[in-house]
Amino acid sequence: MPVMRRRRREFDPVRFVRTTEGQLVIGFFVLLYGVGGGLIWFFYGWGGAVAGWLCMTGAVLFFVLLYGLVSFAGWWANR
Repeated sequence: MPVMRRRRREFDPVRFVRTTEGQLVIGFFVLLYGVGGGLIWFFYGWGGAVAGWLCMTGAVLFFVLLYGLVSFAGWWANR
């Protein structure tokens, strides 16, 4: 019985850039919350950690807003 091999897809640089970019952004914010928030908590206590996490959440929302605007502008320009 012949063995069916899955055919590898060709390398798609646009897909590679999108997935890598997403992974880097998610990794950055995980490190920011985990390490940054942990260090703030260690040095300043619970109140400082809550304030730090609120500020980091604001930064995440600002980043999502800017990324959405740039993505929308790119979509608009390419249609």
